Amino acid sequence: MKTFKLLLALSLPVAIVGCRPYDTPEFIEIDTSETGFLIPLEGNTDDQAKFESERYLQDRKVATKRVQIPHRWVQTGRPYWSGDWVDVVRLVKVDRSPVTRQWTADTSSGTSSLNQAIWIESKDSVGFSVGFDCTAHIAEEDTARFLYMYRNKSLAEMMDTEARARVQSVAAEVAAQYDLDELRSRKQEIIDAVRTDVIPFFAERGITITTMGMFGGFTYQNPKIQEAIDETFVAQQLKVISDAKFRAQQKENDRVELEAEAMANKARTIAEGEADAIRKMAEATREAQSDPLFLQLKMLEVQQERITKWDGKYPTYLMQLGAGESGPQLLVQLPGSGEE
Repeated sequence: MKTFKLLLALSLPVAIVGCRPYDTPEFIEIDTSETGFLIPLEGNTDDQAKFESERYLQDRKVATKRVQIPHRWVQTGRPYWSGDWVDVVRLVKVDRSPVTRQWTADTSSGTSSLNQAIWIESKDSVGFSVGFDCTAHIAEEDTARFLYMYRNKSLAEMMDTEARARVQSVAAEVAAQYDLDELRSRKQEIIDAVRTDVIPFFAERGITITTMGMFGGFTYQNPKIQEAIDETFVAQQLKVISDAKFRAQQKENDRVELEAEAMANKARTIAEGEADAIRKMAEATREAQSDPLFLQLKMLEVQQERITKWDGKYPTYLMQLGAGESGPQLLVQLPGSGEE
């Protein structure tokens, strides 16, 4: 009995130490903006070859938002408890969230504090940079394609590397076709060429570009070029202002001249009208004086005026105005003694 207890006491530590580790459940959550793919880590050669296809990844897409990772015991020593629990599958997540990048030379703006501007060169070998902004996301139906094309790279990494390089390549091709003076008026042609090439290129790779544009002006490698352009622009603006003032003054002069001419024409018209009226009245008067009826009318007017002013008395005094009886005589009514 004592021997049995001794053996039991000696074997108990061995039994405790020799227990296989507990397989602790492992759970991984998938965010609402992510898509998960459960990829088997073990299998035959045929299954591994299928991994190289987009359809294989599409079939491994999981719909749940919490996934348990199964484990398998791998013995690494002679004792049965010597080993490890290893994952049978691996959960790969693709973040579909939109990513925005602003590539600019200004370290105080843009996505990064580094100089990330798109540097290109004109046909006459003038180097300059332009700012570009780009926003992209991964559609749910394109997640398998994106994972197949870029494996474990994120959308942000692709924007900073391949997308930026593609934009710079297309912009440089357009810029190389024109001299700098002409290129400044062809910004729209540059951005149109970039959109036409970059958007469909990355759509085939599972990346949807929603915004692609150019912002800011040209930043030249040689600052003196910008200074010369600024001076030229200022001179042009001063000329435009001077021409505008000259045209405005010329219009004012024309207005004053037209107003004066209108007033002169008005006065001339009034004078001509009055002269014409006087002339017509004189003609009418001359024609009327030669008419007997006009003379009779004037005699009647004189008679009416005499009757109106006559008081009904005839003159009582006769005044001899000349010497002799043959001189003219005038009958007058002298005022009475009571009249003043």
